[in-house]
Amino acid sequence: MKARAVKGIVVKDLRETRRDRMAVFWIFVFPLMWVTLLGAIWGGSSPPVVVHVGAVYFNESAPFTASTLIGIMENVSVDGQRIFRITRYPDESAGLKAVKAGRVDVLLLFPQGFGENVSSGLQGKVYAYFDRSDPQKYQIASGVVKGFFSEFEREMAYRKLNITLGYVEAYLPKNLSANLSPSMLRAYMMGLIDPISLREEAVKGERPSPIKFYVTSFIGIQFLFATMLTVSNLLFEEIEKGTLRRIAASPATAWDFLVGKMLSTFIVITASILIGIGYSKAVFKETVFPGPTGWLIIALSAVFSMSLGLAIAMGTRSMKATNALVNLLSMPLLFLAAIVIPESILPRWARPIADYFPLGTAVKDLRLLEIYHRPPSEVFPDVVWIAINSLVMLLIVVLLYNWAIKRLQ
Repeated sequence: MKARAVKGIVVKDLRETRRDRMAVFWIFVFPLMWVTLLGAIWGGSSPPVVVHVGAVYFNESAPFTASTLIGIMENVSVDGQRIFRITRYPDESAGLKAVKAGRVDVLLLFPQGFGENVSSGLQGKVYAYFDRSDPQKYQIASGVVKGFFSEFEREMAYRKLNITLGYVEAYLPKNLSANLSPSMLRAYMMGLIDPISLREEAVKGERPSPIKFYVTSFIGIQFLFATMLTVSNLLFEEIEKGTLRRIAASPATAWDFLVGKMLSTFIVITASILIGIGYSKAVFKETVFPGPTGWLIIALSAVFSMSLGLAIAMGTRSMKATNALVNLLSMPLLFLAAIVIPESILPRWARPIADYFPLGTAVKDLRLLEIYHRPPSEVFPDVVWIAINSLVMLLIVVLLYNWAIKRLQ
């Protein structure tokens, strides 16, 4: 491989890329638009979930009524944000219309006598009508409402138990109290109403920042989408201008040509990534700057992506067909390889794509390293997998290049 030939190709490509306004837009402007849009939408802290509740109940004179319960719901808050937004309806029909129209997430219907039953120690029934047209929204609303009632019932059970134990302990026969102390009786009764006590403890783990996630998405877009388009367009410029024939006739080898094209593309993409990283830090005050292993993953991924782009270009020998195939391949992979969305929300059939497609593996490992601060040894097997795929794809490109040169001759 001749360093002078590689240098000449790199310098020429960088000059031509600088003059190509469309290339400048896709390589530099579009990624910054991506980071800005997603950062503005998802970059901030997520507010607590708010559930819209419709309520239908009757006025009662009991000590505890449905109105009392609704008042308690209205005051439940997390981080200063009220969880329930209550709308009262005059009857069941009006409430159900509101549920069907999507104005409320759930309708709570308290039958006549609810307050009297609860106040006298009997069971009070509540009917909950959920809108199930959106399964995800239903799961959230159902979980929040049922969680509230579960905690409320538990608190009522404790209060009833304390009142009951007060009477029992006051009139407990002396001969019985010698064998069964009040504390033993209380513990036993507590076990009856609450057999398992789940205590929530706070753990300060690694909390991934949305901005950092989307910076890694931006990096993934660069070495998946922009890299393939850039290197294939550089190849077609050589073909259209007729310079590829002259390069093939020169002492420059296939390796000289391909390394020059890949090196110039990698320089441009790296500059774009650095600009995006700096832009995120300046605008959102957060960013991700890869360490040595992270840059190694980026470099190997870029080699794989450039080889794939060149293989498509030399296989089709048409700029329109290449651009169409690159878009057809890269656009679904942005999602299926978990580059722009979390892997956790992928359907089961798409998980192997994110796990084994080299560029999906690369983004996953980059996030493990730079967001979750995992040790490089943990991702080493994946790095080897990416390197093997990159080498195989590079060898395929060399064969295709030699085949394409023979067709030109």
